[in-house]
Parts: sequence; C-alpha cells; structure tokens
Amino acid sequence: MSIKRKILAMTIGPVLIMGIFSVIFTLTRVQSAMTDEIKDALKGTAAATLAAYDQNTGDYFKASNGDIWKGSYNISKSESLVDGIKANTGMDVTFFYGTRRIMTSAKDSDGNRLLGSPAGDVVTKKVIKGGKSYFSRQVSIDGVMNYGYFIPVYQNNSDKDIIGMVFVGTNKARMDSVIHHIMLTISLAVGIIMILCAFIGYKLSSSISRNIRTSIGVVEKVANGNLDVWVDEGLLKRHDEIGDLSRVTVTLRDAMKTVIQGISANAKSLLNSGNDLKEVADRTNGTMDQVRDAVTMIVDNSSEQAKNSQDTSEHMKIMGENITETSGEVNQLDSSAASMRQSSQKASETLEKLRDINSDVENIIRDVTEQTIRTNNSVQKIQEATTFISSIAEETNLLSLNASIEAARAGESGRGFAVVAEQIKKLAEQSDTSSHEIDDTARILMEESTKAVELMNQMQEIITSQSESMKETQDVVASVLEQIESSMKSIEMIKASTDKLESSRNQVVSAVDELSEIAQNNVEGTKKTHSETEEVADSFRQVSDSAEKLRNIAGQLAESIEYFKI
Repeated sequence: MSIKRKILAMTIGPVLIMGIFSVIFTLTRVQSAMTDEIKDALKGTAAATLAAYDQNTGDYFKASNGDIWKGSYNISKSESLVDGIKANTGMDVTFFYGTRRIMTSAKDSDGNRLLGSPAGDVVTKKVIKGGKSYFSRQVSIDGVMNYGYFIPVYQNNSDKDIIGMVFVGTNKARMDSVIHHIMLTISLAVGIIMILCAFIGYKLSSSISRNIRTSIGVVEKVANGNLDVWVDEGLLKRHDEIGDLSRVTVTLRDAMKTVIQGISANAKSLLNSGNDLKEVADRTNGTMDQVRDAVTMIVDNSSEQAKNSQDTSEHMKIMGENITETSGEVNQLDSSAASMRQSSQKASETLEKLRDINSDVENIIRDVTEQTIRTNNSVQKIQEATTFISSIAEETNLLSLNASIEAARAGESGRGFAVVAEQIKKLAEQSDTSSHEIDDTARILMEESTKAVELMNQMQEIITSQSESMKETQDVVASVLEQIESSMKSIEMIKASTDKLESSRNQVVSAVDELSEIAQNNVEGTKKTHSETEEVADSFRQVSDSAEKLRNIAGQLAESIEYFKI
C-alpha cells in the first residue's frame, strides 16, 4: 500500500467511522430527546386539561340523560374547552369517563366528534386499574396514528377512586416528519463535514505523498551517484518532517560530495604514489641483482684467497721445519758463538718492533674492506720476509762456503767443521727454495687480493673503500758484520742469521695464520652479506609486488569514485 493510501486511511477512515457513529448516536439521541419532548408536552397538556376540569367544585357524576358533570360543570358539553386546547397546542384532547370517550376534540372526516368509543385494554389496565400515567407511541384515532398520553382522573377529594382518564394526543406522522427532518439535517451536516474532512485529508495526503516522492527521487539520484541534484526551495523552507528530510538530504549530498572529492584526490595521489613506488622498487631490484652478483664474486674470490692462505701456511710449516733443523745444527756451535748473542738480541728487538707494527695493523682493520687491505699488506709483508729469508740464505751459503774454505785450510782438524758447514749450506739452499715457493704463493695470493680490491672499488656505495695500504715493514736487521775475519766470526754470523731466520719464520707463520684467519672471516662475512643481500632482494621483490597491488587497488578505487557525478 502506498503512503498516500495509508495517509488517507489514517485520516479519512477515523473521520468516516466517527461520523457514522456520531450520526447514529446523534440520531438516536435526537429521536429519544424529541420523543421525550413530545411526551413532556403531552403530559403537560394532559395535566393542564385535568386541572381545567378539576377547578370546578363538586364530584364527578353521571346525569340521568347520560351527561357527565363535575359539580355544576357539564363535561359532556365542554367542546369549547377541548377545542381551545387543540387550537393552542395542536393536540387532540379526550375525556374518558370510565373507559368510554365522552368528550374529544378529535373529529372524523365528516367533522363529527369521535365519541363513545372505548379505550384499549392495555390503557384500561395501566391507567384505570393501575392508577398510573401511560405514554404510547401507537394510539390510533380514526385510523390515524398518534402519540398519546393518558392520566387517571380521581373523584373529588380522593386519591383512590378513579372515575376515568384524560387523553392528549398529537399526530405521529407529523411529529415523526419533524423528527426525521431534524435528523436528516444533522446527517447532512455531518456528511458535509465528513466530505470536507475527506477532501482536506486527500489534499494533505496528496501533498505529503508528492513531497515524499520528490524527496525519494532526490535520494535515488544521490544513490545513483548524481551528487549535483537540486532540492526545491519550498521543501527546504517547510517546518515539518518533510522539510527536515529535504534539509538532511541536502546535508547528505554536500557531505558525500566533500567526502567523494577527498577520496578521489586521495585515490589519484595513491595511484601516483603506487606508480612511483613500483618504479623505485623495480630500480632497486635491478641494483640488488647487481649487488648480489658482485657479492657472489667476492665470496668466490674470498674462498680462493682462503685456500691460497692455507697453502701458504703449509709451505711455511715446511720452511719452519727446515729452519728448526738448521737451528739445531747451529746450536752445536753455540759454545764458540757467544759473540753472536748481541746480534741475536738486536734481531729480537727488531722483530719485537715488527710485532708491534703488526698489532697496529690488526687494530686498523675493522670490516671486510679493511680486511682485504690488510690481506694485501700481509702478502706484501710475506714477500718482503721471503726476500729477506732468501738474502739471508744466500749470505748463509756464502758464509758456509767461507767456513768450508777455512776448514780445508785447517786440514784434518777442520773436517768436522766442514761437515757442519756443508749441512748449513744445504739448509740455506732449502730455505732459499722454500722462500721462492712462498714468494710464488704470495704473488698468487696478491693477485687474488688485487682482484678483490677491484671488486670492492666497484661496490663503493655498498662497501666502504679499502683503507690505505699498510706501511712497509722497516728494515730492522742491520747489515751483517762487514768483515768476518775468522771462522768463529763466520759461525757467529751463521748463528745470528739462523736466529734471524727463525724469528722471521715465526713472524711469517704468524702473519700467514693471521692472513688465513682474516681470509676465513672474510669468507664468512661475505657469505653472510650474500645471504642478507638475498633477503633484501626478496624484500624488495615483495615491495614491488605490493606496489603493483597498491596501484591496482588505487585504480579500482578511482574507477569506483567515477560512479559519482559531482
């Protein structure tokens, strides 16, 4: 059911129901009131008639000729009284003596008074026998129905002796016509009021329905995305619920327009940001791929460098064994080489300075780049040490040659010394050979380290540049004694050289071990860097995928916003 019909049903329905009940109630009350009024009028006229008769003194009696008297007044001849009452009231008056009508103002169609007819049984029973007044809506006089009222007539000075009754009647059709006219007038008035209320209700319902449909149309346009709708000013000026609905609709339209405009701007900004983020993520992915490749190369080079360091360590062990063996032989001559102690102490002090320098180098190295530089310096240090060892080996060889010459001069007593000198010569040659092998290995290690430095230079934005190369180890060993005058001095030089060789060997072993440890740490660091680089690359790929999804969502949001027309 439409709202118009509902409003009509709520307005006209109660009016119709109330009107019908009002008409029924009013007509019933009017009819009852009019009947009561007729009854009262008849009763008053009957009482007045009885009083007119009772004002005559004397008893009621019947004369010999049949006339009824009240004292000296002949009731049977009281035509003037009843006709005067009828003329004044329009009501017929009848006096009954006993149950028979002896005087009346009612006449038949011929003009004759209706006398002598008896009263009805009901009237006789209630009035004559019951002694009560009686009102009837159906009293027939010469075939004409009347409203009638009967009151008993008592004998003079008696309240029990009923001698007759007085009847007063009025034409029922005429009185009903008056009642019906009044009731029809009331019905017409109520009907007109009901029609007027229905018309007003129809106009109000039509106006409300039309205004509601107008508001619904505006809301439908807003729901369909049209935020440029217009609302009638008349509706906005109304001070009822429809006006409130219209004003709320305008507020909703303006609020949605503001919100949609903000969302549209944000969607465009989000789309642009998504595009920028996608481009940045793609570029970063490309860069991370390059970084990953570079880190992979560093891992490979670091592994190769660690392997070379291990090989160098093995060679240094071999050289250490040779030097140890040489020292054992030289110790046999320790008793005659006391003068060589001073040179050994000097070499020890020089080697201590070298260890301090190495300790300073170790404190400078902090990260992968510094470790690579330290590797270069350590390799260079190994080359210098091997060069030094080689030079010592050559000098030792010369000294052993001189010792052999001196032993030959000594003859049989110098043969043992010649054997020792020959053994020292062999050890010097083996040390020289080992130093050359170490130099070759260090050269390979230097080449690999140089490659690592070149790779580090390519990663300047990711890995800090290599620190400056370590300073070359100072020459700590002074030149061997300028002149060896005797074989003892030669032995002392051999002892000093052997001690220097042992110290250098220990330094080289320490440097190689340190280099191996640095290379191993470098491998682990580069592997960890490679793993973290992979994680970063995966993260940026996820960022790229998220940026693509964000751009798609922003595009869908922008397309959804286009549904609204601002």
